[in-house]
Amino acid sequence: MKLINHFIIISLLNYLLSSCMKGKEVDQIFHNASVICMDDEGTTGEAIAIKNGEIIEIGPERQILNKYRAEVILDVEGKVILPTFTDCKLDIDTLKKWNSNLLENIEYQELEQGIAELYIHGLSYKQLLELEKFEPRMQLKWHIYLSPSRENMQYIRRKKISKTKNKNLIIAGFTVSNQDKSTILEACSIAKNKFLQIGVDYNSGKKNIPLVIQSLQNFRLDHRWFVFNMREIESKTVKLLQENNFFLCLNKNNKITFPIYLFGTIQPTCKLLDDLIIYSELNHLDLINTLKSITNWAHYLSFSEKLDGTLEKGKKANFTILESPIGNRKINNAIYANRVYQNGKEIYSME
Repeated sequence: MKLINHFIIISLLNYLLSSCMKGKEVDQIFHNASVICMDDEGTTGEAIAIKNGEIIEIGPERQILNKYRAEVILDVEGKVILPTFTDCKLDIDTLKKWNSNLLENIEYQELEQGIAELYIHGLSYKQLLELEKFEPRMQLKWHIYLSPSRENMQYIRRKKISKTKNKNLIIAGFTVSNQDKSTILEACSIAKNKFLQIGVDYNSGKKNIPLVIQSLQNFRLDHRWFVFNMREIESKTVKLLQENNFFLCLNKNNKITFPIYLFGTIQPTCKLLDDLIIYSELNHLDLINTLKSITNWAHYLSFSEKLDGTLEKGKKANFTILESPIGNRKINNAIYANRVYQNGKEIYSME
């Protein structure tokens, strides 16, 4: 009996030892990388372990390779890994031609620049229908902000807003600017009932800021998003916005500015690099904060910071492997994606 017990104990120890030696099983390991997590602590790493589309751990290469095992182990050859970028304001509503070829061209160019999510503002009902036809082929997430026209508001009232995960066409809400009081109130009412957001174009709707804020309060709409098309603002407006949870930044002269927004383009000669340089100079931002504005901050502004925007344990495995390194202090070379991943799945490769 003692012999049997002894044998069982030895067998169990051997099993446990072999299990530990093999490491914990994950789906993918990306190593030999320069991982920039874009969190507030400035965390970096050399390898990422992923399971079920989520980040399990980021750390030193030897630690990750010893601790985990996976069928897919990718050596990224020292390339930079960043959270996938978010294009916070893609202006394509003024284009005369709105068709599948155009949308495919936009999607390809955004993916090429490491962008995985788009925010499109001021669309018409007709353009939304075109997007819905395109939806089965979409790889990016398209967040749609409609203009609060009568037709658009009637459409949203009738439409059942899907909460399905991994749905790539997302009705995000309305962009209000210089609409009259009744339109703004109605847009806020629909947003409340449908769990949507309200965006504010300060450039053309400056006089309506107090009305919009009052409407948000009346309907108890949670709000971080967003006032755009404006840099420095008058003190009384700053105070009003600060008191109502709008997201603000300081430039090097301690003047209040809004966080930069990356403006998308369909022009092949205009790349992400050009926009980032312009906006980093306008806002006097260094490299890391420039990149935060289209990763960490972008997801904070859209209430998705618990799932995305930084590379951290438990968050979605949404990241870009850049083709070329980035400078230490400023953006000084073109940004192209070598590969783009969404929930751990490759959605773009330059190869």
